[in-house]
Amino acid sequence: MRLGPRCARARNVVGGLAVVALTATACGGDDADSGGGGGDTGAPTTINVGTLPTANAAAMYLGIQEGFFEEEGLTIEPTTLGTGQEIVVGLVSGDFDFGFIGYISAGVAASQNVPVCVLTASDAAGTTPEDDWQVMVAGGDSPINGPQDLPGKTIGVNALGTVAEIMIKAALEKDGVDPQSIELLEVPFPEVPAAIAAGRIDAGFTAEPFVTQVLDAGGKVVMAPQSSLAPEYPNGSYSTSQQYYEGNTDVVERFTTAMNRSLDHARENPAAVREIIPTYTQIPPELADRIRLPVFTSELDEEAIDEQLGFVEQFGVAADAPSADELICGE
Repeated sequence: MRLGPRCARARNVVGGLAVVALTATACGGDDADSGGGGGDTGAPTTINVGTLPTANAAAMYLGIQEGFFEEEGLTIEPTTLGTGQEIVVGLVSGDFDFGFIGYISAGVAASQNVPVCVLTASDAAGTTPEDDWQVMVAGGDSPINGPQDLPGKTIGVNALGTVAEIMIKAALEKDGVDPQSIELLEVPFPEVPAAIAAGRIDAGFTAEPFVTQVLDAGGKVVMAPQSSLAPEYPNGSYSTSQQYYEGNTDVVERFTTAMNRSLDHARENPAAVREIIPTYTQIPPELADRIRLPVFTSELDEEAIDEQLGFVEQFGVAADAPSADELICGE
């Protein structure tokens, strides 16, 4: 299934969003043959989903295992990528029908006139620094023990202008610390433990399983930006392109039903989540049994999403971010 004739995918992801914004209409075509799937024939509809190799993607895989998508007449073909930006490019170019991306990634794309919208919720932060799964960590002998110790320090983030930078700055401001008083350095999540040990950074924002790896090595959590803003603060979503949403309403409804069932099942069955994580990631079973799990949710928290999009503007990542109403499909 495609949005029309398959378009060549942008290879330069940094510039890809701008390219996609300019060419989205040309890539669209009419949708006479797309998304119809098995509605008339009884055969399942195959849908292509761009996803990430992270623990918070577990709900979709659990839903596949439990048969929730099959019951809706859908076959999921997942493609694993490295960043939300790559998934956004794939959504609008037609490589993917749905994509697992953060609200901030979707909002930044929409602010650049890239036609994407949020379809369902996915996951959220924990409730405290003790259970949050995406946090800032430091070495055990570091003088950093909290936000007040961060001015003048070099902090690792997986990418500038994305969730990590925006959430850290918003949380610092809430705690009365100047968000401009820190220096940010791009360090991929898997490299944070080594970067801390080598002294390249004073602290680093990372996610599981790397949080547990730092703690196993004697490190500590020094800040939980998202859960400090609010317990279960929204993080990820499943999104689609505006063209796909408007041209494939039946498939969109069936995907939404199955995805929400998957999210509710994941929230209620943490043991099943731990069992499935090693099947699509490189996290070994013994580590999956110990990591902090994401909080899965089928609720779109529009107030918190709106706040996040306000931070996108406040911290200069985008000049004209959409509201939650504008970002959510069909609002």
